[in-house]
Amino acid sequence: MGETDPIERVMDGRVWDEFCERMKATGHKVLAAAPDDPLDRAEGLRYVARLARGFLRDLVADAQPARVPFVPGEWLKIGLDNPDYVYFSAKLDAGGCYVLRGELADAARIGFGIYSGALGTPTGLVCDGYLDSEALSLDERGRFEIPIGRDEEPGKGLRMGPATNALNARITLLRRAEQRLPELELVRLDPAAKPPPLDPAAFSRGLDRVGLVLDGTVGQFLNWTKAFHAHRHAVVEIDPKLSAMAQGDPKTRYFYSYWEIGEDEAFVVDLEPPPCEYWNLQIGNHWLESFDFMSFRTHVNQETAVADQHGGVRVVIARRDPGVPNWLDTAGHARGGLALRWVGAEWIPQTTARVVRIGPELLA
Repeated sequence: MGETDPIERVMDGRVWDEFCERMKATGHKVLAAAPDDPLDRAEGLRYVARLARGFLRDLVADAQPARVPFVPGEWLKIGLDNPDYVYFSAKLDAGGCYVLRGELADAARIGFGIYSGALGTPTGLVCDGYLDSEALSLDERGRFEIPIGRDEEPGKGLRMGPATNALNARITLLRRAEQRLPELELVRLDPAAKPPPLDPAAFSRGLDRVGLVLDGTVGQFLNWTKAFHAHRHAVVEIDPKLSAMAQGDPKTRYFYSYWEIGEDEAFVVDLEPPPCEYWNLQIGNHWLESFDFMSFRTHVNQETAVADQHGGVRVVIARRDPGVPNWLDTAGHARGGLALRWVGAEWIPQTTARVVRIGPELLA
């Protein structure tokens, strides 16, 4: 066997040693980019550990499409994951034929996307097809079916490409703690072969890929944080070069910022939402992970935000409660990222932002 033979690398343990060394190096890459703050640095290492756990599950432990159901999972906290979205995912076989069945239940909207590539790879995560609840045909019970395969008509089903490998769903719950999730079922219509025993060579390549994707994903989103920090306390549209490597809902326009405030300061964002299918504004940590949004109020959307008599919304990000509407709690953090999403907006409004002292100016 050659020096780079994957089975040989399993036999002598090199594949494991190299994976551990790569994960160690990725952790130090995060530490090198971390603010001089114990919380941020600890969260950075936890971020690497969370990503490693998720990638190990997806690329090694549950790597075969036939073995993974379409269920709500522990979604990776990456790129300011949306607190209003419940994410479902499943692996697909590009040659397979599927049908997705479900109901809307309490969801304000659902988006279904099929993807090729992956985060942290040279191509990034590429959207091969997308269908949202506006295009669904519901029966008398409010249920729908979406065919998925190589020959489906776009707009009525999801047409897979030659490299399609995943199905993801974004389910929007505007009051997530109170609402009921839709029931979704993914069924494969053509016969699938029984999964074979673990292939040592495939395992070796999978572990290599985890190390590469982990390092690539961390590097990709460190660039996001760097780009957001360059526009600190200003809300700007994301650079298309960044979003091209992590494609999501094609109807969404993404705007971002970075905030850094003292105990007696507030980051104030004023906006006037246009007619749209959905909007939200959220904050997260330096590593662009969402906060614990089930315990802290860290985002607002069109249903939860308090508007003034003219329809304007003032969002106040502060480390303590300033006693005004639309306060977002930084959950003990002094800095982090901000995301503003407009979905299906008729126009994009001007958004202004500034840092002020907590006091009368917040009411001005």
